[in-house]
Amino acid sequence: MLEATCHCGAVRLEMETPPRRLTRCTCSICHRYGSMWAYYRAPQVTIHRPPGGTVAYVWGDRTIEFHHCPTCGCLTHYEAVDKATSDRVAVNARMIDPALNDGVELRKFDGRDTWKLVESE
Repeated sequence: MLEATCHCGAVRLEMETPPRRLTRCTCSICHRYGSMWAYYRAPQVTIHRPPGGTVAYVWGDRTIEFHHCPTCGCLTHYEAVDKATSDRVAVNARMIDPALNDGVELRKFDGRDTWKLVESE
């Protein structure tokens, strides 16, 4: 079991498998967050948090909820606002032990201009 946790440990995400690849997005929000995304389907991720344990930020076209811990402020994951249209959960791989991400392919997604994958890093 692979675990991602916020700094204070109040929010934990468990995944059965390590990510196959990681994505660094350059859109206006991901650039500011400094996030690195590992994508899963919702059934592959268990999110442990107390009631009110994350705060969601929704902006732009209002389709994605960026969740962070209200205690330590760490961005933990994002998911669709409408769970019926998408079951993808993006886990912030910066919350995973860095040694566990060694050797995993890192891709750059140009979310700022072209909305395309532009390279592997």
